[in-house]
This record gives sequence, C-alpha cells and structure tokens, in this order.
Amino acid sequence: MSRKNTRSSGGRKVRNKTEVSAELSITSLLDVLTIILVFLIKNVSMEAVKISEVSGIQYPTTISKEEIIKNPEVVPVKIYLDRVEIGVDGLFFGTPNDLGDTKKYDDLILFLENEYAKIPPDKKDQACLVVQADASLQCKYITQVVSVGTRADFANIYFATIQDEDWLSSYRPNLARN
Repeated sequence: MSRKNTRSSGGRKVRNKTEVSAELSITSLLDVLTIILVFLIKNVSMEAVKISEVSGIQYPTTISKEEIIKNPEVVPVKIYLDRVEIGVDGLFFGTPNDLGDTKKYDDLILFLENEYAKIPPDKKDQACLVVQADASLQCKYITQVVSVGTRADFANIYFATIQDEDWLSSYRPNLARN
C-alpha cells in the first residue's frame, strides 16, 4: 500500500489512497450452491418416483387389526426366524427351511386346504391367509407361503405389517440376511 502526496492546482494537498478490496467472490459460491441444489433435487425426485402411485395399476387394499379379528375366515401363518406356526392355534410346523422340503410343502398345502374347506361356501370370498413374517426373513420363505396359499385356493393373501409414518427414513435393509 502506498500513499502519494500530490499538490493540486489550488494549493491544497490531496492524498490518493490505494483502496484495499476485501470483496468476496460470490460467483464461486453460487456455483457450489447450484451443484448442491441439483444433487439434492435429483435424489429427492428419484425417491418420489420409487414410491409414487402409477396410473393404470389397481393397488391392493389392506385390512385393519379389528377387521381381522372380526373375520373368522382368517388363517394366519407366522414365520419367525427359527420356526413357522400355522393356523389360529399357532401349531408348530417346522422351521423356515422346512418350507423348501417337498413333504413339508405338501403338508402345508393339505393343512391350508382343510382350513379353507371349513369355511362356509357363502364366506369363501372373504377367506384370507394372513402372513406374519419377521422383517429380516429372506423373501423366498414368504414367497413359498404365498405359493402354498394360492394352491389352497385362498384368493386373499394379506401381509401383517406395522404402520410407521416415517418408515423410509428409518429403513435400513439388512444385507447380511439368513
């Protein structure tokens, strides 16, 4: 920084000061903010596409706990990590791995067909199989139960879930599943 003293024509001393500029370059800041904004918009819009309704698809309905209790035509199948229970009485069926065994698979079909046969003919359209499964259970076991349920003529198959308004933010899939 240098200061010069000069004389003006009027005999007065005039100082020329060198200005020190401490301006912030807002251009680079705006570039960074634009990139962050584009990134956030892209991620939010991708999540919305994953869970938004699609036209032309008729989504299945659900029933509440109270409706299940009122409905005597419900046959539950409970799949724990270490055991499978069937029917209203929670009869021990075996383990989830037993669902892949041909004999046990046929036994489950026979059980569900017998349960379905007990339902009065005028209530058969209300009959439903309710699958209650551990959240960390492999999908193949649930698929096997659904397959058995359809072979036993159950037209309505429901999955027991817990209502969680904030499920997406707390959802962390367990990649090391059994």
